[in-house]
Amino acid sequence: MSALTQKIVHAALNAVTLADAEVVQALIAQSFGAENRRPVGDKWNNFGLMGSSGSYDLKLIELVTNMQDSVIERFALQRHGSRAQVPFRTPFEATNELLRSLDSAGQSRLAVTTFEESDPPASKTKRLTAVFRDKGCGMTAASVPNTIFALGGSNKEDALYLQGAFGLGGAMTYRNAKAVVVVSRRDPALLRDEEEDRITVSVVRWQDNTKGQTAYYLVDRVWNAAGDVAEPWSCPHEDYDDFEPGTHLALISYRVDGAHRRREGDAKSFDVVTNTRLIHPVFPTRFVNNTTRGRGTTLEGLAHRLERSEYSFDRGEETLPFHHQGRTYQLPVRYWLFAGAPKEPGGRDKFLASDHAVLFTSNGQVHHHWSPRDVRDQTGLNRLYDRLLVVVETDELPIHLRTSLFTADRSELVRGDVALRLEEAVRALIQDSAVLREANNALIRASYQDKTDQPTAEIARRISRALTVKGFSLGSGNGTGGQGDGQGSGRAGGGGGSLKPVTLHPDPTVIKGPATVRAVVGTTRSITYTIDVEDSFYEGRGRLQAFCDHPDIVGDREITTGKGHNGRVRVMVAVPETAGYGTYELRVVLEDWIRAAGGLGQRLECITKLELVDDIAGSGAGTGKPTKGAQGNGGPGPGTNVALRWTSHDAEDNWDRITVGSVEDVPASILAEQQSDYAELRALGEQPIPTILLNQEYPPFKKYLAARNKELTSDKRAREQYAVGVGVSLLLLQQKLDKIKKSGESMPDDDFIDEARRAAASAVLAVMPAFDDLAKEVGLPG
Repeated sequence: MSALTQKIVHAALNAVTLADAEVVQALIAQSFGAENRRPVGDKWNNFGLMGSSGSYDLKLIELVTNMQDSVIERFALQRHGSRAQVPFRTPFEATNELLRSLDSAGQSRLAVTTFEESDPPASKTKRLTAVFRDKGCGMTAASVPNTIFALGGSNKEDALYLQGAFGLGGAMTYRNAKAVVVVSRRDPALLRDEEEDRITVSVVRWQDNTKGQTAYYLVDRVWNAAGDVAEPWSCPHEDYDDFEPGTHLALISYRVDGAHRRREGDAKSFDVVTNTRLIHPVFPTRFVNNTTRGRGTTLEGLAHRLERSEYSFDRGEETLPFHHQGRTYQLPVRYWLFAGAPKEPGGRDKFLASDHAVLFTSNGQVHHHWSPRDVRDQTGLNRLYDRLLVVVETDELPIHLRTSLFTADRSELVRGDVALRLEEAVRALIQDSAVLREANNALIRASYQDKTDQPTAEIARRISRALTVKGFSLGSGNGTGGQGDGQGSGRAGGGGGSLKPVTLHPDPTVIKGPATVRAVVGTTRSITYTIDVEDSFYEGRGRLQAFCDHPDIVGDREITTGKGHNGRVRVMVAVPETAGYGTYELRVVLEDWIRAAGGLGQRLECITKLELVDDIAGSGAGTGKPTKGAQGNGGPGPGTNVALRWTSHDAEDNWDRITVGSVEDVPASILAEQQSDYAELRALGEQPIPTILLNQEYPPFKKYLAARNKELTSDKRAREQYAVGVGVSLLLLQQKLDKIKKSGESMPDDDFIDEARRAAASAVLAVMPAFDDLAKEVGLPG
């Protein structure tokens, strides 16, 4: 044992600043008597190989799952000897068996993440040192270059009981740190006969090249090319016997975006992000934030947090059939509706990481997600989008397909045909959900409560006429109609789409659905049926079944049926890519069900014609037939394809005082119910009406009115002129945004859109004084 050896290990375990890491590196060079450099990944141009898009805060989760894998590996190999003998097919199978003797607290101590202050403090620079310490299998000096310092070629490829696959995730964090310090000791029980029980220490530093940088570490001899034997520094474990088997990895002075939060429970803090990303972890981990209070927190996953929450959430589940290469996989889909809006008690920001609303998971962790804005833009849930959590579990898909679907750092989908079809199926499932649309409409209705019923229909007609002159078109009332894929009621011909309350009975009496539905070959089609029975019926008394006479569409495989909710049941049909075009019969049946009073009930059924097509032309919502509208004959009246409502930033979620307004689709029936001058829209039912919301408290507008009121007897005309000018501008901007979204191009961010709206309002206000003066000259009433 030497003083230098102890000094190296001690300094490495306590390194939290760049200066500390440099000391360790210098001590290793002193011990070697030379500075032999070996690049991470055995490639001198490794800087680019460690880069990827996405948040570096989220990439930290990779090191948490690496710790979990290390622990699972240790227990699995201790029991079974070699990977070939390990019988577990998933990480959950492994942990349920291997860690069953440990409670949640005991399991969490096997993998601990600690945040330490870096230089200078994270609160000023957003830099901190993240330390990951596991009690896992550990590494030998010889294995370090091929494991933790490898780039690709994962040694986990053949281990289905481990979460990793690519061998890239952890290394993706290195380039965001000023240095990386690794201390590791292989579990003695796992050492081969010729291997010594040693502690390995290594420091990754960056060297500047003529073009770019290279991450390197010091080794015991000269390294020239891949295949050369050169190992990092190590010493016998007796020289520092306090270090238990496992690995200590410190990301020194790591740049973060939100993980430096002083308060836990924030939507960007590490605890919330980890609980969200590891929504159902293979086992709990521990988090200690020494940049603040230093108290440990056990991270057990979002699912656990939601289950034990004091708030009650509306929740539901469905099964999404997804067809791929001749087989249909049934993916569980669960959703939660949060009790309040963001920043309210029970709001999503108290539970979920920022920008996470739809989660695609594999092995209990998020591999891809949609933001609330994505939900709003993709599904039209314009009020529910920031109160919704949807979890799509992909574990049913083969592991080779899952690894091809997601990027190595589990940040997003790899864009390809299968990924796009999966996202489209999920989008349709959310958009066509009667339950979610009902919840969205309930929030719209609530937003109208206790508001002054200011007549605005005539202003809306003026806006509509102005748009018609400009050649503008709106899908909800200009004669373009719906998607043409159904007969009968319902959004996009989905059937049963009218959201009028269904009178429910203890026993069902009827099944209603669309007469005809179109479905694109190779996609999943969602169809809603109305069954007039209480929800409790589906808890053991009866189950809806669906059958199709197409030979490739088999019930309970390509077809799934959900449980009823408020009189509606969803049927989902996965149409294989190989299915031939034509019209087939979809038979929805309820039989052998038990009456509330006992005995079997009568057979009920509904038959829908299922038309399999190559494409569905058109856009919008409706019944598959063109609808009359603003300039048509037979509609509710001219100008009724646009609505207007005055509101304020205090009354609207996600608005502030400088919000000009927005455009949202509102079902015609809700407008008719809530504002008397739109009563004629009742005949349009659930048809969405583009509705302009204007902030009557917008400061420049209020200031203008205050100034003009000194000269005019009434501000009525000024308000109308402002509403027409800004309303037209907001609708034209919305049309442009819809075109961008439809084209698949990147959407401008919300800040840019808000600025565009403010610019439009400023332009309108700039010309209004001239109009007011002209009105006075010609004697128009004020």
